[in-house]
Amino acid sequence: MKISLLEFGEGLTEENGLVRLKNVFDYAIKADELEFSRFWLAEHNLFNRKSAWGCPISLVPVLASITNRIRIGTGGILLKLHNSFDTVAQFKLWNAIYSNRLDLGLANGGVTKQQLEIANQNNESFDQKFEEVYSFLHEEDEWFKKEIIVPPYKGVPPELWALSGSAFGFHRALKYGTNYVRSIFHENSDLKYEKEAFDNFKDEFFNRHGRKVKTMLAISGSCLKDEKRLRELRKLSDNDEKNHLIGNLEYFREKIPALLEEYGADEILWRDMNRDIKEKMEALELLSEFIPEGTTHLNTIS
Repeated sequence: MKISLLEFGEGLTEENGLVRLKNVFDYAIKADELEFSRFWLAEHNLFNRKSAWGCPISLVPVLASITNRIRIGTGGILLKLHNSFDTVAQFKLWNAIYSNRLDLGLANGGVTKQQLEIANQNNESFDQKFEEVYSFLHEEDEWFKKEIIVPPYKGVPPELWALSGSAFGFHRALKYGTNYVRSIFHENSDLKYEKEAFDNFKDEFFNRHGRKVKTMLAISGSCLKDEKRLRELRKLSDNDEKNHLIGNLEYFREKIPALLEEYGADEILWRDMNRDIKEKMEALELLSEFIPEGTTHLNTIS
């Protein structure tokens, strides 16, 4: 079983942005040591003086440089705020430098007019930008004819992931042959299994692209030993519109395989709802039980 991690850079109230950032680095290093599959950063441009980051792109090579095996990526960047060419140029180059272990996850999150103006981006649709990113990564020969190259020429592109909170949000993955993440913890996420439709998507993907699609189910929660603390977290989650899964290791021994079966996904993308780094580290140790011994995620460029 593969488990990946999604990090928002949140922390305790008294912690400033730099402390939160250091905790994320320590968290990534520990996840790498325990052989988790991926470590992704979310983009959230919040009005918060203690935010560890807004856009996570600049942190990707930092995390890649302090880890050895785990795949590093975004889950996902708000593509409307970014220049498609610049985004691809950075990720493709870093993927070459860091042994083909980068993931580029793209999200269709809401952005404000003010954010678009500050980012100097027009109101180009997410689908237009998604197509541009795909084209720069996978249609090099066509761009070469126009005298445009994204170095390294003919280099291995990062893995491209389409993100959605919908039970039927896999259309971009199917069209472009990308990997796919479905979230069931975001506000307004569709919690219906729709496994038959998802299995049909995977079959159609194979028929179109000649390979199996990689899929993840994004969940949020807390896995701890202390039952008193778990009860406190359940009370907190009652006031949160997100779908949190909270329990001890025994709970997740049953829950995680059931979720993968019910939703038809291959891998779990875990977002820890705890803001205390000690609790998050404890959860890593507990959840590492699901990872087969000797697992490695290091890819080499042929």
